[in-house]
Order: sequence, then C-alpha cells, then structure tokens
Amino acid sequence: MKNIVIIGGGTGTFTLLSGLRQFPTNNSVIVSTADDGGSTGKLREELNVIPPGDIRQCLVGLSYTDEEVRNLFSYRFAKGSLAGHTVGNIIITALEKSTGSIEKAIVTAAKMLNVRGEVVPVTLYPTTLTAVLANGKRIVGEHNIDELPASQQRAQIKSLDLTPKKSANPRAIRLINDAHAIVFGPGDLFTSIIPNLLVKGMKEAIKKSKAQKIYVANIMTKHGQTDDFKCSDCAGALQKYLGAKLDYVVVNTAKPDAKTVREYAKEKAAVMVPDMEALKKQSIKVAAENLISKKPVVKVPGDSLRRSLARHDSEKLARIIYDILND
Repeated sequence: MKNIVIIGGGTGTFTLLSGLRQFPTNNSVIVSTADDGGSTGKLREELNVIPPGDIRQCLVGLSYTDEEVRNLFSYRFAKGSLAGHTVGNIIITALEKSTGSIEKAIVTAAKMLNVRGEVVPVTLYPTTLTAVLANGKRIVGEHNIDELPASQQRAQIKSLDLTPKKSANPRAIRLINDAHAIVFGPGDLFTSIIPNLLVKGMKEAIKKSKAQKIYVANIMTKHGQTDDFKCSDCAGALQKYLGAKLDYVVVNTAKPDAKTVREYAKEKAAVMVPDMEALKKQSIKVAAENLISKKPVVKVPGDSLRRSLARHDSEKLARIIYDILND
C-alpha cells in the first residue's frame, strides 16, 4: 500500500483526507505549529500548548468512528465562556496537559476517533511566523498575516521566518522518508503550507525524497497573501522555499457560481487562474479538472474566523492524487 504525506492543515487538508478515505492508501499529515488564531490561539496563549486546531481537523478527517463522535470533536460552542472553542481542541489540549506530551495526546485522541493514519506536528514546539513585506514592514503572527481585512491593503510578502528555530519532529522526517507521494495543500500558501518548510531538516528531507511532489492549487486567491497570483505563481513561490522542483500541480478549471464570486470579491479575493501553459514551461506536469464541490458550506455558530466558500470536491481531488500515485 502506497504512503501519502500531506503537508498543510485546516479545511483544505480535511477535504482531501475525506476523499482519500475511500482509497487503499496510507494517509498521514504534517501540520504547522504556528497557528495562533481563533480557539487554537486562545488555548495556545493561555495554556502554552501546541496549537490543536489543525491536528483536530486532520484527526477527524482520518477517523473511521461513528459520525456522532466525529461531530462531537468538531462541535463549536456559540455562547458562554467557551464561545468559539471546539470540543476537539479542548480535548487535545487537556490530553497534552495531562500526559505532558502532544504526541501522547494525539495517540489517545486517535484511539478515541478510530483513526487510520498519522497526524504529526512538524516540530514539538509552538512557533511564531513572521512575514517581511516588499516595503520592509514586518507582520508577526500567523493570524495577523492570514486575516487581513478587505478594507486594508498591504505589500506582497517577500519572505517568511519561523521562530524558535527548532529541528523537525523525527516522526515528520520518517514520514517524508517513507512517502510515495508528498502533497502540498490545498490550503493557504504562506500560512499553512510554507511554514512547515521553514523548520530545520524539513526541506532537506523533502528534496532527498524520491516521492512524487504534488501541489494542489487553491480555487481562489487570498487577500494579503496571493493577490493577483496565478497557479504558476503559487507553484513558483512554493518551489523557492522548497529549493526543489514540483512534479505535478493540480488545478481547478471551473469558476464558482456568480454569488460565491461576489462574496469573495467583498474580501478582495478572486478565482485563481489555472495558467497551465506557464506551469508546463516550468517542466511541471498538470492535472486539470473541474474540482469545485457542489456541497453547500454552512457557517458554524461561534466561529470567528473567515472560512472558504469555494472548496474542492473531495472525491475528485482524491482520485487525481491516487491516479498520479499509481501512474
């Protein structure tokens, strides 16, 4: 059975995992420890724990337990002193504090959710992401980089830095060494994917790996991160930080419905242009298809963060990854 390692986190990774559950693959996820927004940010700040949010979403994505248990881990309080927190984030935080180890916490939560696969924090320390903009301004904190109000403009991100500069989790390196395919995304390029490459030892291990290196381009641009980017621009930025070539880029060829496009326009976001010829000129193979999910996205009460409205079809995306792996 082939090993797929996904580098990312959040809704995009959850979507891909939900699709891959239907295929005979070993699926693992490496997640950043720089998240500092929403429920995760509060728990991290108050209790000094590894950010649990992406870990929780990926565990649920890999879960084969009853739907009621998965829904429990995803349940978000809308009122009271726990408003904004998800049950899963609280459970993982409590497990880390009671066991003294995020890895033990993940193992226990994985048993509760009957998880098949692994979720591994890229390093065993909470980290802080800093962006340096083209005009020299510095933005500190993943949430501050990620959540730029539509009413504000800022210069393009020139470089990223991660502190403290700790070595990669040995389990993350092991997953990379054993991988047949390494999938980057879908997810925010500069706050979800690239931070993993800034951890000591990660990009070196990926460069040495003979696994297929696949980037899943987002459906929409992200205000403050990928304004005016095309798919080839995202691939180029990822290759710059990786220091290695991608083998494949998966692109969406369809446009969301007009209402969704208008909603994104309010957030200064637009459809990511699938410039396939530019990718091919970079000697990157392209897998292109209408990948937009038809499932409606429902805003969860108590959730203070902006969430994507246009999402990948989990089954179609998983099929593409599986076919690339077995080509």
